[in-house]
Amino acid sequence: MGHDIKTVKEAGALVRHTWRAASGFFLSIELLLMLLVAFAAVGGVWLAVMGSPLCLLPFGLAGAYLVARPVLHLKRILAWPFM
Repeated sequence: MGHDIKTVKEAGALVRHTWRAASGFFLSIELLLMLLVAFAAVGGVWLAVMGSPLCLLPFGLAGAYLVARPVLHLKRILAWPFM
């Protein structure tokens, strides 16, 4: 990306700068919600493979997230920190 890094100190400074720029996203509720939905989707598939009707609960959570996320962005409860 056009960075001319020659020393370990310059690389460390670039890593610190990148982490500070991205920390708003990594510490946000948005990432927590995405991870929760990912775990729910994997758990739902696993329960579906096992033949359990309980697979509908995690799939329902994932579906509810897909509906709730745009609403939360429109109400400005969630916001992308990089925009």
